[in-house]
Amino acid sequence: MDLVQVFDSVADRMRSDLDAARAALVHPGLKGGSFEDSFRTFLRGYLPAALDISSGILVDASGSQSRQLDVIISDAAKTPIFYASGSARVIPVECAYMVIEVKARLDSKDVDGCFENMLSVRRLVKSAYLPESDVIVRSVRAYGAQHPIWPVNYFVFAYDSPRLIAVAELIRRRTLADDLPFTSRLDTICVLNRGVISNQLADGSISALPEPGSSWQVCRTSKSLLLFYALLSNYFNQAWLPNFRFKDYLGNLEFTDSGEASEPA
Repeated sequence: MDLVQVFDSVADRMRSDLDAARAALVHPGLKGGSFEDSFRTFLRGYLPAALDISSGILVDASGSQSRQLDVIISDAAKTPIFYASGSARVIPVECAYMVIEVKARLDSKDVDGCFENMLSVRRLVKSAYLPESDVIVRSVRAYGAQHPIWPVNYFVFAYDSPRLIAVAELIRRRTLADDLPFTSRLDTICVLNRGVISNQLADGSISALPEPGSSWQVCRTSKSLLLFYALLSNYFNQAWLPNFRFKDYLGNLEFTDSGEASEPA
């Protein structure tokens, strides 16, 4: 099997979907939804079955929530659905692995929006889970460190953009202006028609996630979709979560009505 040919074919189909949506749809919201659907269809066809693909909102046990998110990649076996309407869901942040924002064209205005959405996810706290207690404690390695639970990764996928180096400079400036640590910024950006902005590690390798000492890496390539998939696969093939602790989301809720005693069995 020629993987390059397979992904080139997928990329061409996504471009065709984009052109068809632009020609047939007038309302910007409908166009955006069509672009996102096309990308989610690709993910459902090529990601491991252990991962679930949806859109919606992430929430944490304190009651905080993210902004509306285009693509949420979560654990298919362990994710409770707090609310669902079509493909949109409200799910606990503990069960989310990755978020991917989808844009038709990534320009300066959209970069600012990506940062606001990303920060709404980064502010959520993963606390409702059962820590590993075995002799050998399982953990996740990301951002150059070990974590007891998967930290949410944040990616951007766009169909087109200005010159890739110009987009990278916009992102660099915004990251510096907000004084964001490398664990709290956009991790990797894929522009289908231009290439990938990712991370070069200290050993010279390229990674979807930054680490201490890593730097931005701009790769102009016609095979951007395959490169993006390959970079992400290093992580989603290791996807694992400790058991979710639902009771943390109930807070101090009492199930007995005020002033009424429980009836005997």
